[in-house]
Amino acid sequence: MRAAVYIRVSTNEQVQEGYSIKAQKMKLEAYAVSQGWDIVQYYVDEGLSAKDMERAELKRMLGSLDKDVFDCVLVYRLDRLTRSVLDLYEMIKLFEKHAIKFKSATEVYDTTTATGRLFVTLIASLAQWERENTGERISFGMEQKAREGKWVNNRPPYGYDIAGDYLEVNQREAKMIRELFDLYLEGKSMHKIAIELNERNIASKRKALWQQGTVGYILKNPLYKGTMRYNYRKNKENYFEVEDAVPPIIDKDKFDTVQNLMQKRKTFPAKSATSTYMFSQIGKCARCGGGLVGKSSTVIRGEKEYYSQSYRCTKRTFGGCDLPSIASNYLESQFHKYLTSWDLSSFDDQTGDGQSSNTLLIEEYEKELAGIEKRRAKWQYAWANENISDEDFQKRSKEELDRESQIRLELNEIRGAEQKEPTISAEYLKSITSAWSKLSSVEKKQFMQLSVKEIKVDKITKERNPESVVIKSITFY
Repeated sequence: MRAAVYIRVSTNEQVQEGYSIKAQKMKLEAYAVSQGWDIVQYYVDEGLSAKDMERAELKRMLGSLDKDVFDCVLVYRLDRLTRSVLDLYEMIKLFEKHAIKFKSATEVYDTTTATGRLFVTLIASLAQWERENTGERISFGMEQKAREGKWVNNRPPYGYDIAGDYLEVNQREAKMIRELFDLYLEGKSMHKIAIELNERNIASKRKALWQQGTVGYILKNPLYKGTMRYNYRKNKENYFEVEDAVPPIIDKDKFDTVQNLMQKRKTFPAKSATSTYMFSQIGKCARCGGGLVGKSSTVIRGEKEYYSQSYRCTKRTFGGCDLPSIASNYLESQFHKYLTSWDLSSFDDQTGDGQSSNTLLIEEYEKELAGIEKRRAKWQYAWANENISDEDFQKRSKEELDRESQIRLELNEIRGAEQKEPTISAEYLKSITSAWSKLSSVEKKQFMQLSVKEIKVDKITKERNPESVVIKSITFY
């Protein structure tokens, strides 16, 4: 009999009940010897509950059922495998489908008989009942507190302190939250904001270094406009929000503006999203359809230094287009003139599908997942033959599991994301047109990112004036 050993341990069980990985491994190996079985594979989940099947090693084991790797799944106790009767029922069906037996080393179960399956189901039902009964009481209480606007977590988010059952603003941290939102609106990326905060020795709530993800989490969290969310990460089917549950730090208009800006920046490279070239990525050559890229130049005449910006077609470099360079100030002038002269009363809102191809990125992630699988198999073989210690094995497994979880999360976001683009109204365009001369370069850049999907440009004469530039068409979101 070729046996696959499944081991699971949570932190509390390891400390309090003696179910350590090493202890289970020794007892299961002894049991296999007593039965004359050969252990051909180990699957080890560390620090994970058995309440569901979201366990990396369990999934890997189930994925191997049709590969003829083993004949039997061996566990120390039934609750090592699962505490859910529904999950157990599904796994038993899978085992039977692939002619795989299931054995517990400390309990008398034999899934090849109806009586054995009944015992397994009864024990799992009792375990699930106990867990769910306790979990329902706790969950119901916490959910009700959240609906009342009470804070149910042990740690307050950055910008707040816990005052009894509620959150109150931490004025020192709230000042940094407001500055963080302003820095993003000024054109700085999340990565640059994190670097700046670290350079200024501004501590996070957990006294850790600021990272891009930390900044992004704050920018996306509606808590800062006063809306508390519950079941955001887990039990998403029961997700809900409670408006005006906490004192806001950021006003709603600014928060919504940041959300729209983040959606738009997803379609731009990081450098382009924060550059001073307001027409980069959206500017297109009317002659060949190529993209326009910005360039700068400095000319010294006498004691004065003159700085200028311009755009050129990307295909011109390789001789694929003859569009001359277009001065940035001429293009901006014609853009403003275009909006001013346009009959906005007939303006129709447009929306973009916002979808981009991520095929290459998905392929790279899938290759990395395959590499993780190969390395995991090698380490398990080395651990089973005692070539590496339990501590080294656990460390490597955790590192790979963390990386695998991160990759799968990003893959799910890429595959399932449907980017929703903001729509632009005629009234909004009218207000921007009238205030154009008063806007800063950063504000103009933001307007372009949020509003314009594409602008086709041509240069009709060699004259050095705005009239030499013609805007053929503009497509708005």
